[in-house]
Amino acid sequence: MIIRIADLDIDWGFKRDGFTELFEVGNSDAAVINFSQSSQMSECHGIQYVHSPTNHILQHCRASAEILCANDDWSDAVIYSGNYTDADYSLPLAAICSRFACFDTIFLHGSFVDYDGNGIVFAGYSGVGKTTQAQLWNKYSDAEIVNGDKVFLRIINDKVFAFGSPWKGSSEYCLNKKVSLKSVVILKQAKENKIKRLNTIECIEHFLPHVFLPHWDEKNMVKALDTFNNILEKVPVWLLECRPDEDAVKLTKDTIFNK
Repeated sequence: MIIRIADLDIDWGFKRDGFTELFEVGNSDAAVINFSQSSQMSECHGIQYVHSPTNHILQHCRASAEILCANDDWSDAVIYSGNYTDADYSLPLAAICSRFACFDTIFLHGSFVDYDGNGIVFAGYSGVGKTTQAQLWNKYSDAEIVNGDKVFLRIINDKVFAFGSPWKGSSEYCLNKKVSLKSVVILKQAKENKIKRLNTIECIEHFLPHVFLPHWDEKNMVKALDTFNNILEKVPVWLLECRPDEDAVKLTKDTIFNK
């Protein structure tokens, strides 16, 4: 089964369970990463060993029996698990973040709306109101909610695009869509609505913590940080201190679109 995320094809070697249904495409001979699954590791003399790509080994913190092994550039990965049931597919996502770094792509914790062909991404910590802001934009500005929790950003031909993803956390919103990125808005709860554009140093403080970086791979970590810096050069990032109301939407929209 081939799925397409951020315009990159993935040979998804897991059971079809609805998780990736919206992202499935036809056959592809250009998959950038290939996943497979094995019920158990090989065993010899009572010792388990791995005979798949082993340049990288990741182990799930909450499920010690699940291990992912990948080759040097993360283009091939094998999951070893007796019964792989993690609905979030955390280990494959880690491999995807690593591999996608080679294609000017980063993954972040944020909601994402399409407002008249303009992608607006709201980033922030859990509970700050990312999905709420997306819903307010849907209610008051007729924006389409693409994803309520996880977003891919990719630079293609010197332009930045936001992409929906199968990962959506507790949000109900999950569309397979690509939109040119207009702005990133970092959210902070406040009693009054106000917004300001962040400089590079402020973006490192307020925006970077919400990006999933492949800390386990120094080479691709550097690539991901380079992509992050390139995005900052192309897309404005704002800090919105706000209430969950219509005025926050109006203030943000007027500021982003210079009204």
